[in-house]
Amino acid sequence: MNQLVAQLLRVALLSCISATAMAQQCKFSSDRAANFTGTINKVVISAGPGSLKVTGVANGVSAKGLACASTEALLGSITLESRREGDIVYLTMAVGGGGMFSFNRYATLDLEITVPKTAQLNVTDTTGDIELSEVGATVIADDSGDQLLKNVNGDLDITADAGEIRVISVTGNVKLKDGSGGIDIEDVRGNVTITSDTSGDLSVAKVTGAVEILEDGAGDITVREVGGNVLVAKDGSGNINVTEVQGKFSVNSDSSGEILHSRVRGSVRIPAKT
Repeated sequence: MNQLVAQLLRVALLSCISATAMAQQCKFSSDRAANFTGTINKVVISAGPGSLKVTGVANGVSAKGLACASTEALLGSITLESRREGDIVYLTMAVGGGGMFSFNRYATLDLEITVPKTAQLNVTDTTGDIELSEVGATVIADDSGDQLLKNVNGDLDITADAGEIRVISVTGNVKLKDGSGGIDIEDVRGNVTITSDTSGDLSVAKVTGAVEILEDGAGDITVREVGGNVLVAKDGSGNINVTEVQGKFSVNSDSSGEILHSRVRGSVRIPAKT
């Protein structure tokens, strides 16, 4: 166990060093771009190290990127591959030359992309912050980095390993699986389902439908202003505070922490304290 902890600490330290190096310097840089017009119903983005910003517009796809690297050779190996298959556009960041990072070796691509606001969006990202706004139904798979997701017109499905997640205004359902980092969800006109949350505080507010938290590891849970039922199926450590619920409130299993509730119109079922 001690060896495992030490290994995790070393990985975290290297990640911090790499992130600091990328943020503080860009020895060699150049632009990348791609553009598509016409009818586009789906956009698939595969991003690597670097920030990603996606904004919905009336039509067309436009991608602008700033490539940054520690050497000219690495800079030349950073590509933004793009192609179109029917009404689907694919944008992929690729880096050649083997491993990207060490104490003085880095290669990143910061991307700003506009997509049709009605198009389906599929995003895979390895490292770096993500910001989305005014987009259609979206699926995100993210390894690390913070996420700010605003005004999603459709369902939102997120799988994330690490980083803070902030969701504001979704017209469909929200489904989320998260490793570590705080989660803040507000204004959802469908249901919210948290399949698992390993660690970090969780806040859910202003949901038209139901809220289901199937498994929560560590951190406080706060839920308020829900039109349907609220279910916490399994909770590890941390307090649970639920208020202003039009339906039922249930907690199936709770290891530790207080369970507080107020203004619940339906029935309340929580485990008895032993």
